[in-house]
Amino acid sequence: MRAARRLAESILQGVGTGESVEVLKPVCLHVRRALSAEEMAYLTPEWLAIPARDEFSEDGQMESRL
Repeated sequence: MRAARRLAESILQGVGTGESVEVLKPVCLHVRRALSAEEMAYLTPEWLAIPARDEFSEDGQMESRL
């Protein structure tokens, strides 16, 4: 588990901003981070218009820490 956490953090190195949010499920570890302002600037208005949906949370709501 520690190795998986280190690997996930190394993959996200230099990507996004703020703290990482981990969701541990029986078969996987999902780690993600909010995009930085610079990364958000690359997204098109069409992409940003897609409604947010969190498929990894228990209740389907967006993670409040991101």
